[in-house]
Amino acid sequence: MKFKIYFVNDEGQAASFRAKRGSLEGDILTLDDTIIPVAAIVEVDVRSQYLVLSVMTEDEQPVSLVISTGKAKRLKAELGRLRSAVWAKMHRERLESKGLGHTFRQEDCPACGAVLDLTGMESSPQMSCNFCHTISTIPAANMQAGDTDAQTEHGYRLCDECGMYSRPRQFTIFYFYFLVVLYGWRSRITWRCPGCMRGEAWKMLFGNMIFVLGVPTALIQLFRAYGGTDVGGLFPGLDRANLQAKQGDLSGAIGSYQEMLGRRPVAAGVKFNIGLAFLKQERYEDAAKMFEFALADCANYQPAAAALATCYETLAETDKLAALKLKWEGDDEDQESEQDRSAGNL
Repeated sequence: MKFKIYFVNDEGQAASFRAKRGSLEGDILTLDDTIIPVAAIVEVDVRSQYLVLSVMTEDEQPVSLVISTGKAKRLKAELGRLRSAVWAKMHRERLESKGLGHTFRQEDCPACGAVLDLTGMESSPQMSCNFCHTISTIPAANMQAGDTDAQTEHGYRLCDECGMYSRPRQFTIFYFYFLVVLYGWRSRITWRCPGCMRGEAWKMLFGNMIFVLGVPTALIQLFRAYGGTDVGGLFPGLDRANLQAKQGDLSGAIGSYQEMLGRRPVAAGVKFNIGLAFLKQERYEDAAKMFEFALADCANYQPAAAALATCYETLAETDKLAALKLKWEGDDEDQESEQDRSAGNL
């Protein structure tokens, strides 16, 4: 895979006038003169044509790179597949060297094809992909009328702005000004859920009314923010419910979420949002239960595990917190010992 790139500086501008060459061959990513093994890439994300990379250097220090390329989405998908396969292979070989190869378990992400390492995780009707940020329902589990595969949840992920499970979209924030002899505009791209964009869209509309020219852009963004992106989606009403939760209307939000769960009972993302709503009200016991329910639906859903750890710590549930950390952070030998102890108790 070959492509052209521009390195992006801290101001979000291209660092050079001419494009550089990039390529992805085997397990090596080359960006101009920079050679990066895919196994050293810790995180990859994409926003429009921008690809954001977090790379671990030889001295184990993370370095961030931002490049602009027309193949950003495709490149992210390819890197996810390659990175996941390399990491899964390394983990399997490490387990085999310790005589624990039988504990290794993996599945392919239905949305992007990445290899998901599920070692140590219970079986659940859903699985989460850290490479495309998609929760997928495993085929034949929780199938509803009209579903044909496990990719129906593609596009749902956590909003950059509020951190809730939603369908974030790309919005443009644009302001035009004219001051006698000086005129110009300010524009930037943001990724957030429609509920988070509504306040910004209204502010942009009123801010542009003085000079008129920015009003059409503001109206378009306002329409998109209220356009109901979840209509016809997997969770109709999700935007409204999330907005109710953010505004403190807990009973209204939970009522809306319950309607969704009535239609689709296995939904880790929705239950995660309910947990966040309780967390906002400092109802830590209720929040912990919802995060536990979310993990029962999707055992490897990291956001729910992180939020649950916060609840356990606040509630001083030291035993539960230790068990949770062991599952997510403990080494392979500790996990195997824990499994042996559990089997002995049974």
